[in-house]
Amino acid sequence: MSRCRLALFDLDGVLVDSRDAMQEAWEAVQRDLGVTVGFAAYFAEIGRPFGDIMERLGLADQATEIERVYRATALRTAPRVPAFPGVEEALATLAIAGVKLGVVTSKARPQTYWTLSQFDVPFETVQTPESRHPGKPSPWPLLIAAREARTDVEETVFIGDMDVDRDAARHAGMRFLHAAWGYGPRPAGAVQLHTPDEIAGLVRCDLPAAA
Repeated sequence: MSRCRLALFDLDGVLVDSRDAMQEAWEAVQRDLGVTVGFAAYFAEIGRPFGDIMERLGLADQATEIERVYRATALRTAPRVPAFPGVEEALATLAIAGVKLGVVTSKARPQTYWTLSQFDVPFETVQTPESRHPGKPSPWPLLIAAREARTDVEETVFIGDMDVDRDAARHAGMRFLHAAWGYGPRPAGAVQLHTPDEIAGLVRCDLPAAA
């Protein structure tokens, strides 16, 4: 057993409710570029790096232009993306108790920092897809986050809402908790946090070794 000394969070669907902002950005892609793939198909793939999503949707040949339009719209809406109720209070409880906080997301860095600016808590590490390392479900962004926060993976938990989050945590040897209020169903066997308020309970959480 080990104590939780670093809590890493996915961003979209865990800390903030960005579904409407993502839909607005994807509708701009459809309108400006004539893309016929619907938002539901795009939304089902979130959590992966943008380029990977484009390949999975058969849009790799348009990926550069799609990303340009999508990012431009998403950046404008990022400051308006709301936190889930109770999230900020829970993060503050962890920070006051000495649990380090971090974010590992597939969202672009400018959007991520605009969105995180609403939280009055310190983040020890923020990982976005701009590095040369592969994104989720690869373990690399989680391992890099733990290294930057100077914390062992055995003392780290990753809270996410998608299968790729669970897979990344498993590959990294970290404990995974599924955010039930998020966008994806609970992966088989995953322990759930049912409400954002339960994030604060990580102050008392003993973490068994990851499966």
